[in-house]
Amino acid sequence: MRKKVLFLAVLFAAAAGQLFSQTNDGYFYRSDFRIGITAGANLNLQRSVFMWPDTNCKLTEVKGSYKDKTGMAFGIYLGHEHDISDGGHLRLGIDGSIGMAMDGWSIDLENDTNAAITSLKSDMTSIYISEGVYLAYLLTEKIELTGGIEFYEGMVLPESLEVSTVDKNGKSVDSPLIAESFGYLINEAKNHKKEDPKSGFKVSARLRLGAIYNISNLLFVSANLHYTVPVYYTLTASNFAIEGDPEATEHQGFVGKYRNYIQNVGIMLTFGFKL
Repeated sequence: MRKKVLFLAVLFAAAAGQLFSQTNDGYFYRSDFRIGITAGANLNLQRSVFMWPDTNCKLTEVKGSYKDKTGMAFGIYLGHEHDISDGGHLRLGIDGSIGMAMDGWSIDLENDTNAAITSLKSDMTSIYISEGVYLAYLLTEKIELTGGIEFYEGMVLPESLEVSTVDKNGKSVDSPLIAESFGYLINEAKNHKKEDPKSGFKVSARLRLGAIYNISNLLFVSANLHYTVPVYYTLTASNFAIEGDPEATEHQGFVGKYRNYIQNVGIMLTFGFKL
């Protein structure tokens, strides 16, 4: 994996150097800078969290209840593209974005003693930066087909975890769990010590295919399909606990762990201006 990342980094640096070099053949004058807004969605291809009951836990995961939420992202887009062929049909681009991404997961747990259902809903927000390099082929003056690679780095903010319980008649009742995920406490309990919220960091690499439609000399829209593989994720280093007793001594809760290899697919749409 490290060799692949190093290769992609060298390729990215070489493309950036070529893109921004000013040569006598006028590349600089056959290029444009781009700025716009971008938004999209992605879906995990594997379950992102493993969970198992602690020693004295009386809850059982409801089969098929675990769901990874569709991730959403939006941000500001910056790019630069120029001709690299005499006919002007092949162009080299370098781009990136900075913005916010949101995802999460949910699961239902059944109480073995009274059939009550406890639902856990997690929400996670990240501040991200992405950098990409791509080749574009002009089918017409307005339509380009593109393909390239991209790096993605995200700062994961403290997780929000909601816990709720209903009895077998659907009436809300007190939850048997204390929601504590990575130190972020939602349901306070007497004498329970609240830890400081924890953040995380993740790095991913993406392959992407897309198309650009040049509305005019000034405006463009684009769509990119991407396939993402993880490179590094700090939250996979340790387990997290959702406790079932205030002192966390009776082991009545659930234990979880984020997977260290979660692939996903998604789409990003961009609208912007050419300068």
